[in-house]
Amino acid sequence: MRYKSLLLIAACCAAFCGCEEYEYTIRMEPDGDRMVREIICSENVPDKVRARLGELYDKQVDKNTFQGSFGETLPGDVDGFGTYVHLNNPMGHAYIYVERSQGQDTQAPEIEDAFDHANRLVDLLIEWFRTELGENLNFEKLRVFCDETLREDIKNVSLYSWVGSRASSEPDAAFIRILLYLYERGYFSLDDVGRLSASTSKEEFALSFLRHMIAEKWECSDNKEAKEGLEFLQDPYTLRASLDRFISSDELRDKLTKEAREQTGDPDLVLYPCDVPEMVDDIPDMFFSMFFVDILGSSGHKVNIRLICPKEPYETNGQWDEQTRELSWSCRTRSNELPFLCYAAIGLANGTYQRKHFGKVVLQDEQLVQYGFWYRGLSAEQRTEWNDFVAGLDGGEDVWTQVESFRFKNAATPAVDSDGVAKLLSDLPRDMIREGLNAEEEGGQELNVPETAKTQDRSFAVHPIGKVLKKDGRSFIVLDEEYRAGLRGLDKHAYVTVVYWFDKNDTPEKRAILEVHPRGDKGNPLTGVFATHSPFRPNLLAITKCDIVKIRENIIEVKDIDAFDGSPVLDLKGDFFRFHSRRTE
Repeated sequence: MRYKSLLLIAACCAAFCGCEEYEYTIRMEPDGDRMVREIICSENVPDKVRARLGELYDKQVDKNTFQGSFGETLPGDVDGFGTYVHLNNPMGHAYIYVERSQGQDTQAPEIEDAFDHANRLVDLLIEWFRTELGENLNFEKLRVFCDETLREDIKNVSLYSWVGSRASSEPDAAFIRILLYLYERGYFSLDDVGRLSASTSKEEFALSFLRHMIAEKWECSDNKEAKEGLEFLQDPYTLRASLDRFISSDELRDKLTKEAREQTGDPDLVLYPCDVPEMVDDIPDMFFSMFFVDILGSSGHKVNIRLICPKEPYETNGQWDEQTRELSWSCRTRSNELPFLCYAAIGLANGTYQRKHFGKVVLQDEQLVQYGFWYRGLSAEQRTEWNDFVAGLDGGEDVWTQVESFRFKNAATPAVDSDGVAKLLSDLPRDMIREGLNAEEEGGQELNVPETAKTQDRSFAVHPIGKVLKKDGRSFIVLDEEYRAGLRGLDKHAYVTVVYWFDKNDTPEKRAILEVHPRGDKGNPLTGVFATHSPFRPNLLAITKCDIVKIRENIIEVKDIDAFDGSPVLDLKGDFFRFHSRRTE
């Protein structure tokens, strides 16, 4: 017992001093089917953590900054797991992000162990009471109370404790819930609370309280009989003597022998009297683990997550900032708690396409996500058939009649529901389109351009700030001297985004090209220029990200740039992740 006390004191000192904590800042931005992700860790993280991040990420920018691009499975960089889903189809785009960080995602074994400990403790309690009160005629009532009511109540309190220590951000609320539960079940009264506050000896009060409760459940009407029967709870000395008798009893040894045989599978196992105290010695540990007391638990590392979004999600548990167009989360989860969960779902309707073929926007937000999963589940042949059908709709008054009559040509025999109605593959989009056609179209997802604005001159004056220079296999951005001050601080950035002009294509004929074969390969299907990086566009803006080699005066040397020598440069933008991840929270 002295050894355990020393361990407890040492552990408490360690908990009081605190363990070293790390901080991570994660920034993400959807890029089509990929999620661009950056993680910045605090200076105090061990080298082995940096080494692991280096294996997970494509690029290490500096000692503490890592960047990469990921598909549907996100890296488990902060002891977690996440997924990113991009649903793309002619009706629009949908993005779904879900990730858990730190914590313990398998809680069932802990709860099962707590219930096992509760059962064992109640069984031992019954056997202890049996050795002291078994000859009393009313003992059976006390046994039934312990075996049924007390056992159930301990498990319920254990669950409430789990909610408070593992799954709740308000542990005080869980504690109050436990007190209310015990008060409702009659374990204490308000007078008991008063007597506890006024008591000078908590041990004497606890024993008095225990004697009163047992006598009540025992239904002993004779105060003298109750006093004599409960003498083993009179004071700490008689309590200890009673426990010693119980530990050395044949009844307890027989019970523990049976348990040991079941656990080991050895029917011939024999426990000797000297073995029993050692087996009973872990009861305090069982008690604390049963109620999820975690004073010594790790406080966890701080994780800040930022997700750049094209619009406000229709479903999320993050904080939305309209000005920065960011979702944010911040957590600190202990290793044994439920993991911290982040999620967001975004639906971006292709309003031009939907209005052209349906006369209005019929799918957006959640409906667009459901439609995206349905569309993803189609075969290539079914997808082509559906796309061709929708492309043939002109958005006229009979559009619903056409949609209602659509059937896939080679669909499997439809299943029949309980009402005898055949369930068709086209039911889901048809039902959602019908709902969308009947609903009032809401703004907010797209800008509704007034008719007067469509006829106004919407041109803008754009002036070059410099040009691209290519010399001896090296690439430079040479700014006009008047813009040199705008380069201040750019030398601290890893890359620069260059906005330049496709001046070689600046003719009315080339500006009018709206469909191309990507990369000039006619083997690729004809695609709209807005879905490509083609240099043929109505407005000849080009955007490319270049690694910075060095900056001297008004000249930026970049590793490479996909531009012709002399191309006019219109704008420069620094490393977006670096700027935003360094700002004060």
